[in-house]
Amino acid sequence: MDILITEEAKKQFDKILENSEHKYIRIYKNRPSIYEDAKLDFMLDEMKEDDELHEVDGYKIIINKRLGCQIFFMNISYGGLMSRDKFSIECDIGLLHF
Repeated sequence: MDILITEEAKKQFDKILENSEHKYIRIYKNRPSIYEDAKLDFMLDEMKEDDELHEVDGYKIIINKRLGCQIFFMNISYGGLMSRDKFSIECDIGLLHF
C-alpha cells in the first residue's frame, strides 16, 4: 500500500503525538450509525497481532490486515476547501472524510 501524508497533516499529527503515550496512528473503518455510510477514521493506538505496519516519513501507520488488503493507495490530508480544520483520507475506494 502506498500512503502519502501531506505536510499540513504531518504538522497536525506532530501536535497530536507530542503528548500521547501511543506512537501508532491506526486507520480504521468507522460507521457511526446504521443511517450513515462507513468512512475511514484514525486514532492513536497500540499495534495488534492482526495489524500491518506502514512507516511513512517517520510516522507509524497501522491498519487491520483485512481492511489493508482492500486499499492500494491512501492520501491523508488536513484542511483544504472541502474539509477545513479536519483530516481527510482519499483512497482507491473513494474519497472519505472524517
